[in-house]
Amino acid sequence: MHNVEQLGEWIKEAGSIAVLTGAGISTASGIPDFRSASGIYSDEQNVNVFDLEAFNRDPSVFYHFARTFYPKVSAAEPNSAHRVIASWDHATVITQNVDDYHQRAGSDPVYTVHGNYIHSTCQSCGADVETEKLFPIIGNGDIPHCACGGVFKPDITFFGEMLPEYDWQQSVRAMSDADLVLVLGTSLQVYPAAGLPGYRPWNARLVIINRDPTPMDSEAQLVIHGDLCEVMSQLV
Repeated sequence: MHNVEQLGEWIKEAGSIAVLTGAGISTASGIPDFRSASGIYSDEQNVNVFDLEAFNRDPSVFYHFARTFYPKVSAAEPNSAHRVIASWDHATVITQNVDDYHQRAGSDPVYTVHGNYIHSTCQSCGADVETEKLFPIIGNGDIPHCACGGVFKPDITFFGEMLPEYDWQQSVRAMSDADLVLVLGTSLQVYPAAGLPGYRPWNARLVIINRDPTPMDSEAQLVIHGDLCEVMSQLV
């Protein structure tokens, strides 16, 4: 409990907080993570599901996965951790997640460094559509096509794609301006997003809350290994 009280004091004292979140904050909403024993990649059929080359070669592999993934993500709700973060008016959220729970909880701004599933773009003509409008097509087991004949791809950053430039630049700026950096529910394994805490000022406090150890634990002023929602709820 002492660690959580310390964190609460630092949040009150902070002038600018940068919050980096990963899959571990969405698991409590019922969304599987990627790399755990029961995560998305534990099914060998899903190993290349977010790979751009594989998508371009055969988009049906992704859309077979999306047929169950999309409705699950859409139906889930922000959890207590999302809501606690949204209550901090001096926090900038940077998320590796492709859901919209931070936005729905009320956080602003939210920068999505790995993109977002909410919109999809035609790979041929660049037309933009709300992904939800494609749900019936995907639910029928079909690949969603644009009127021009091109294939729609969600605005999720697949492996082999550049990160969204604006969101990345704003994330670096938020880290550079922060006097408190919170890393929540991410194993800090996927670069370049895992390198974002490295942009913090030398005198900024770094706090890591994650179920498992991360490569940056030794640099942090405070590390809590535990259930993220439980820890965040104690802050209230």
